[in-house]
Amino acid sequence: MGPPGPPGPAMAPGGIDPLPAPDTPPTPALPARGLSAWALALAQWPMATRIALLALVPMLLLVASGGLWLRGQMHQSLLGGFEQVLREKAQRVGVRLQQGPNGELREATGGADEFSAIYAGWYWRAQAGGQVLRSRSLWDMDRLPTAPEPVRGSALLHLATGPLQEPLLSLTLPIPLGQPPTPVALTVYGPAAQLQTSMRQIDHTLVVAGLVLMVLAGGLAWLQVRVGLAPLRRLEALLAALRAPQGDGPDVAAHLAAPTGRDLQPLQSELAGLLAHNAHVVARARAHAVDLNHALKKPLALLSAQASAHPQVPSGEVRQQVEAMAQLVDRYQARTLSDALHAHPGAAGQAVDVRDCLSQVVRMMQRLHAAQELDWALDDRTAGRLLWRGEQADLQEVLGNLLDNAGKWAASRVRLTLSRQEGADRPGLRLDIEDDGPGMTAEQLQAAGQRGVRFDESVQGSGLGLAIASQIAQAYGGQLQLDKSEALRGLRVRLELRGLVRAEHRPAG
Repeated sequence: MGPPGPPGPAMAPGGIDPLPAPDTPPTPALPARGLSAWALALAQWPMATRIALLALVPMLLLVASGGLWLRGQMHQSLLGGFEQVLREKAQRVGVRLQQGPNGELREATGGADEFSAIYAGWYWRAQAGGQVLRSRSLWDMDRLPTAPEPVRGSALLHLATGPLQEPLLSLTLPIPLGQPPTPVALTVYGPAAQLQTSMRQIDHTLVVAGLVLMVLAGGLAWLQVRVGLAPLRRLEALLAALRAPQGDGPDVAAHLAAPTGRDLQPLQSELAGLLAHNAHVVARARAHAVDLNHALKKPLALLSAQASAHPQVPSGEVRQQVEAMAQLVDRYQARTLSDALHAHPGAAGQAVDVRDCLSQVVRMMQRLHAAQELDWALDDRTAGRLLWRGEQADLQEVLGNLLDNAGKWAASRVRLTLSRQEGADRPGLRLDIEDDGPGMTAEQLQAAGQRGVRFDESVQGSGLGLAIASQIAQAYGGQLQLDKSEALRGLRVRLELRGLVRAEHRPAG
């Protein structure tokens, strides 16, 4: 066996042209039901915006509600502390209040305190019936303007205005005096400016803290969107690579290998498979034109030889070769359509009996190379019926190319070894083709299989036989290996079709 030559005689097409799909009008999209207008508008927003809003809006509500609750608790705590101070001062003033012999209100003499200095900010006023007694600090003012409603956060404190228009908080408590007890309404006033300042500081601190939290939440939401959508951006780049020039192949491979996480890995795998399949279909479509040209050379050569030998070429001979060329065109057209319609070659093919197909090709090669009187030997190491799922025309073509190449270069013997491969996922088919020809050098083995490469111009051929066989094998998940035959000292070609073969064992008896 030696350098690649032309394939054997044209094989009968085994594929069936797919029927065109009927023209069906597109189904109109049903209007969305149960969704309000704002929900439909929100659905049109970018995914990053929706994810950010989904994170920020609950955070905003949580921070706002938490800040309001914390503000109320802190204000209530400050007001409660101030109320306790006023209550203690009211109890101290109530101890000094006395009832005279005629029932008049009076204050026991004592030392100076916060109620002694005029307009000091601390005041008290006691009233029993029509009698009114007030602290010295009120001087000549009988009553201070007081709000009728208590301040927010307290049930007893009221906002009042002092003699100097300063803000005050008042607390009114009943004080019993005398026997029988006479109810006395004692109102104590205290300065509220410092308390209001503290409450404003609390409000300011809470607002600043809320803004800081929202900024942090916004940053975290942005980081979440960037990190979370990074796999989608890589997939977008992968899709953009479909339209990139052919020179961007390494970048496409990098995108295919980039990790996207467990959730998006199935989608990335499907897109990667689609990209690889598209590249494969384009490559095969480009090669089909060359293959068709290669296949048409033999009928044209026969017609040319007949025309050279006989001035009048028989019409039957012309018709026969024209029909052969028409079959070749139909076969390559069907193969191109099959590549475009099926993601995996052989997925929709029929089960082909490998032994029958191999026997037919061997008998054809025996007739084609009858002048050389070659010894064709088949060593079948499989049991039962061997079926291969794919296009019969593809199997015939790859076998025809390989056996025809072996017949051209063999001196006297061609040996075929058919065996079954047990792979980790699916079983495979292996066929070794050996001859006792001159073989190939290491350099020729490296160059063999390239389209159009020939090593001996004296031998008829175009250098496409091994290239076509290798291409078909790769399309079906297999490979073609060339090596030196240890038994026959010529060339050994190993054809492997992984994952596309199964064995059926006939029942015994």
